[in-house]
Amino acid sequence: MAISASTEELADSFQNFAARRGFDDIVVTLGLQPHAADGTSIAFSLPLREPVAQASGMFSAAALFGAADIAGTFLAMQSYDDQGLFPLAVQSSQNFLSNSKAEFAVATARMLRAGGSVAVTEVAVADSAGKLLMSATFTYVLSRRVVGR
Repeated sequence: MAISASTEELADSFQNFAARRGFDDIVVTLGLQPHAADGTSIAFSLPLREPVAQASGMFSAAALFGAADIAGTFLAMQSYDDQGLFPLAVQSSQNFLSNSKAEFAVATARMLRAGGSVAVTEVAVADSAGKLLMSATFTYVLSRRVVGR
C-alpha cells in the first residue's frame, strides 16, 4: 500500500486498519482523526478534550507524544504494508517546544528514510493555528507481524 494521497484515502485506510486490529487502542482514547494526506505525508488531528489535557487545560505531553507516535507509525505502516511488514519502534526523540489551548492539534508525519529493514519518520505537531508544539523522530525496525489479537 502506498502512502495515502488524499484525506479520503487516509480515512479509508485508517478505518480498515481499525477493523483488522479488532479492538480499541490508544487511537480511540486520544480521539485521533484523519486530517490530511498528499502522497508523501499524512496527518491526524487530536482534539483537545479533558482525557488528553494536563491540569492547566493544555495538551498533555503524553497526548502529543501519542499523536506523533501514531502518525509516524501509520505512515511507516502504509509504506510497507504491501510487503507484509509492520514497523516496530526502536528509538524516538521528542522536543516539546510550546503548548496550547487550541481546539485541536495536528500531527503531520513524513518519511525521512525508507530502507529495507529500517524506517525513520519525522513528525511535527502543531496547534490549529499552526503553532509548533512538538517535533519528533521515530526509528522503526520492520518485522513480519499479523495485526490483531
